[in-house]
Amino acid sequence: MSTVGDGKVVSIEYVLLDESGNELDRSPEGEPLVYLHGARGIVPGLEEALAGKSAGDRVEVRVPPEKGYGPKRKIKPQEVLRSRFPAEANVVKGARFVTEGPEGRPMPIWVTKVQGRTIYVSPEHPLAGVTLCFDVNVRDVRDATDEEIAHGHAHGPHGHAHHE
Repeated sequence: MSTVGDGKVVSIEYVLLDESGNELDRSPEGEPLVYLHGARGIVPGLEEALAGKSAGDRVEVRVPPEKGYGPKRKIKPQEVLRSRFPAEANVVKGARFVTEGPEGRPMPIWVTKVQGRTIYVSPEHPLAGVTLCFDVNVRDVRDATDEEIAHGHAHGPHGHAHHE
């Protein structure tokens, strides 16, 4: 039986709650999250908790902000005109977009507020500063292919398809 570790493709079903028990996210029924372990595809605290586990294991883990999406930095959202977004984009609070960062690298931003034609965005993840409480069922663990390792993510059914 294969165990979770670097270079393994792992399929998990999960429920994510905050410390008050409010549900923040969950994997869709019958559609586990598939990720490449060790490639930073999930928050570090969850990845650490899953290391050494096998298919069939259940893991409950409390992930502090430092091992989740980081502490709240209270970055003031920036104003951007709606016209700066693609016309077909669904620009709503919580939506994630990728822009070019200061050094030309892709940088994720999140919409914090929509006010008419003015959109407020922040590079801070909406769950920054939140303690994450995961309830996870490990469904499958397999060796990653050379291609998956080279690309840094899982491919195939329920994984991230690779588009050329």
